[in-house]
Amino acid sequence: MSDPRSSPKGSTVRRYEMRDLAAAPRFANPDLDLGNPAMVSTKPAVCDLTVLDTADRRLLRAGIVLAHRSTDGVGEWLMAAPTWAPQLPAEYVEPMTSGEVPQQIRMLLAPFLRHAALAPVGTQHRTRATYLIRTAEREPLGSVVDDVFTVRRDGSLVTRYREVDIDTGAMSRDQTDWLDDALHSVEAVRVERHLSLPARFRVLIEDPTGDDADVAPVALGAGGSVGADASMAEIVAHFVGEEARDVLLADLNVRSGRTRKVQPLVRGLRAFADALPVLAPVVEPGHLDDLVAALDAAADQLDGAFGADQQRVLNGEEYLGIYERIDALRTPPLAEGIGLRPAREEIGQMVEAATRRMLSAGGAAPDAADDGGWHAAAVAADLLVSTAELASLLAPKQAKRLRDRARDLYDELIGCDNEELEALRTSLEGASVEEAFGIGRQYADLAESRSVARAEFVAHWGKSGRKVRRAGLDLLALLGVDAPNALDTAPPTADADGTAGDRTTGDRTTGDAPAASATELEGEVADE
Repeated sequence: MSDPRSSPKGSTVRRYEMRDLAAAPRFANPDLDLGNPAMVSTKPAVCDLTVLDTADRRLLRAGIVLAHRSTDGVGEWLMAAPTWAPQLPAEYVEPMTSGEVPQQIRMLLAPFLRHAALAPVGTQHRTRATYLIRTAEREPLGSVVDDVFTVRRDGSLVTRYREVDIDTGAMSRDQTDWLDDALHSVEAVRVERHLSLPARFRVLIEDPTGDDADVAPVALGAGGSVGADASMAEIVAHFVGEEARDVLLADLNVRSGRTRKVQPLVRGLRAFADALPVLAPVVEPGHLDDLVAALDAAADQLDGAFGADQQRVLNGEEYLGIYERIDALRTPPLAEGIGLRPAREEIGQMVEAATRRMLSAGGAAPDAADDGGWHAAAVAADLLVSTAELASLLAPKQAKRLRDRARDLYDELIGCDNEELEALRTSLEGASVEEAFGIGRQYADLAESRSVARAEFVAHWGKSGRKVRRAGLDLLALLGVDAPNALDTAPPTADADGTAGDRTTGDRTTGDAPAASATELEGEVADE
């Protein structure tokens, strides 16, 4: 006999949920030619599940059920991961030939288990009664499947629930509607589909705080954006989850045999490593460096690996340790002083400080008594780039605009800095006459290009400084910072010939011009 829960072609299955102790309705109504239903079997079918998981319930928290199932004395292994399909099977069953979890299942779940020990964490007992709905002349019309479930943890009752499915088969519309009313009369609720096993077994997650937030390496449904008042820890955890998700899905594609190509995983590992430094301003030093190094090392080991070499890397301690490090960043170790206020306030304060520092350092660079001013301006531009990238976690479009402005300034200021010239001076020590001549030529060329770069920076600073300030104000406004008063350090304006005048006297000796007023600068959207 086919599964009574499967739907014959052209029929409609109606699904209901009800209290486990609710009285079953009568399915007989002579007025509608509905006779007494007949039980398919005099003995209810029994199915027992023993759910296995780690001590911290990492499988259940990831939406995965691993269990051994016994149905009428026949044992089998069951893995259910519907939210991870198609990377993992929605349901995978393998005959139970021993008490050990099959190697295929362990291999598929390795990124979640990471060699952690498995133990029973709960049981489910199901009794199933199946009835045939018949006419008064005992002609079959449809069927009813009545399942009663009992879930226990450590022997104690956790929950009971009941699922009722009706296959309307050849029933008329009036007969179907009457059965629907009969079920509603005993408080049955019609549903589109029953909850999945992972959803049902979330009650087995022990958390005295009542917080059932996902702590698996990646929550597949974690897409979207975080709330406006999210904490910095939530921002970091969301970013890590989103970035790591591509890595894990690419990993599962290889493990499940959906693809033999490992390059998408290699690219995902490297992309994740490249993205992580954005968190450097808010995460304790060292934590990101270790993860970046592990991601790069795994990418190098997998690049070009095939067959057994590929599996050795994927199931090795070093590679699986990446997911442990990712898991640790889901509750991130924040830098000192970070995490005390909503993230938008903290990031806004950092954006304001970095933008103010850039405007001040850019204007002061030509006035410095030595070349240190140019180096300070380059450092300020680099800081603004990283700060804008951090802000992109909350406001991608506006932060990108500020980051691009800052990156342009950084590229210009690198040409103005004196570090390469100092390195050439140092290299003269112990050099031969011929080497010294070559170094001297390099020095002269570099000094000339540096002078040109500095002149161009001064000529363009009035315009580029206003662009940075405007981009900073727009981003701060979106983050909720009092934008009009946030950046009162204005960049210098430029004279018609491209040179800057003195900030107070107008002389062309110090390299700065009178600062534009806040009103003038906020009205400057031209040159964009």
